[in-house]
Amino acid sequence: MPSNVCVSMLACALVAGSLALPARAATQAKTYEFPAADACQLSVPTTDTKVRPRANGYRNEGTSNQFVICGMGGYENDTVMSTTLLATSVDGQAHSMTCTGVTGLAGFDGPYYSAKTVTVPSSGVGTQSWAAADFGGTEGEVIAGGLNLSVTCTLPPNVALQGFESQGIIDVGN
Repeated sequence: MPSNVCVSMLACALVAGSLALPARAATQAKTYEFPAADACQLSVPTTDTKVRPRANGYRNEGTSNQFVICGMGGYENDTVMSTTLLATSVDGQAHSMTCTGVTGLAGFDGPYYSAKTVTVPSSGVGTQSWAAADFGGTEGEVIAGGLNLSVTCTLPPNVALQGFESQGIIDVGN
């Protein structure tokens, strides 16, 4: 019997498996959407507030600023490239608010903070984004510690948080 002929099916399978080319990782750009009515809550819960989830955003219908935190879930760790907050005016006036993005786990990798001013136009949507460079990382890289990503805002009266978008690169096979 010639030496280049497989003696058994098991031997052939083992040889074929060892000759296979190495797998290449495949990635895909992915955008996750987080509706504010689901993702946000008061930082200091109370029943004496006019902040409430509505079909058209997480709105402050009161007369004073309220602290609101919005957490983002549904993504894989070390995949988030950026996150973007979307906000609108309820009263047709321009507004401004301060929001702080937070990432990382306390005592492990973080937390890292990045405060920004969000300009909310009188009409249309105001946006503000956070990326790796905002948390001490390198522009174009994933947000370090992105497993615990959230944004806390001082939500002014007559402003509605519409939601968040999280852009990332996920592994779809290798």
